[in-house]
Amino acid sequence: MNTDAGRLLAGRTALVTGGSRGIGAATARALGRAGASVAVNYLRNEQAARDVVRDIEQENAKAVAVQGDVCDPDAAAELVWQATELLGDIDILVCNAIGGGPVFRGTALDSGFEIQSRVDGQLRATLNVCRLVGAAMRQRRGGSIVFVGSSESRSGAPEVADIAVAKAAQDALMRVLAAELGPDGVRVNTVAPGLVPTDGSAPTRRLPAVAAIEAVTPLRRIAQAEDVADAIVALSSDLCRHITGAHLPVDGGQIMH
Repeated sequence: MNTDAGRLLAGRTALVTGGSRGIGAATARALGRAGASVAVNYLRNEQAARDVVRDIEQENAKAVAVQGDVCDPDAAAELVWQATELLGDIDILVCNAIGGGPVFRGTALDSGFEIQSRVDGQLRATLNVCRLVGAAMRQRRGGSIVFVGSSESRSGAPEVADIAVAKAAQDALMRVLAAELGPDGVRVNTVAPGLVPTDGSAPTRRLPAVAAIEAVTPLRRIAQAEDVADAIVALSSDLCRHITGAHLPVDGGQIMH
C-alpha cells in the first residue's frame, strides 16, 4: 500500500525510462505524489504514457510524456533534451527500461545469443541516458540515479538466465558509477525486485509456482509494483542522502544478503 510521501521531492524533476507501464508507471506516479515533476519515457505506447501523465497531474504535479528508444544514443539524447526543455534540469533519473527483445525463458547453456543480446541491450538502455543526465548532475554537483534491477542477478535462477546476467552487469555498472560520481554529490543505487505482477511478467504469474514462492517468502507475498516504486522514492530523497552504491532487494526477504 502506498503511503503519503509528504511532497518529499517537491521542486525536483525526475525522468523515468520505460515509464508507461508496470514498475515504471508505478514509479512515475509515486514520484509525482511525492511532489516531483516527472518526464514519462515510452517507446511505443503513447496512450499508456499519457494516462500516467494524467494521473500525475491529478496529484497537482507536472508531468510530460517523452517518446524515445533509450537503446539508441540519438533517440536518448533527444528525449533527455525534451524532458529538460519542458520540465527543467533532471534531479532524479530512474533507469527502468530494458533492452534486448522479449525475455527468453531458457537456461544459460541454451541461450548464449539471447544472453549476449540482453546484456548489450540492458547496458545500452542504461548507459545512453546516464551519460547525458549524469554529466549534467555532475556539473550541478548533485542528483540521484536509481537502477531498477532484479533479485535474479544474485539468485542464479537458470530459467531466466538472460535477465539474471544482464541485471548483474547493470549491478556492476551501478557500483562503478557510484564511485565515479560520488565525489560530485551524485548518488547511484539499485532497487532489485523479485517477481512483480506486471504485463511483462504475465506468463510467469500464471504458473502455480507463484504460491510456492509466496510460501517461502518471509513476508508471505510477492512484491507489487507500488512496493518497488515507494523504495525508489525513498532512495531518490534526502532521507537516503548518504546512501550510494547500494543494492536494495524489494522481494519480501526472498534473498537476504
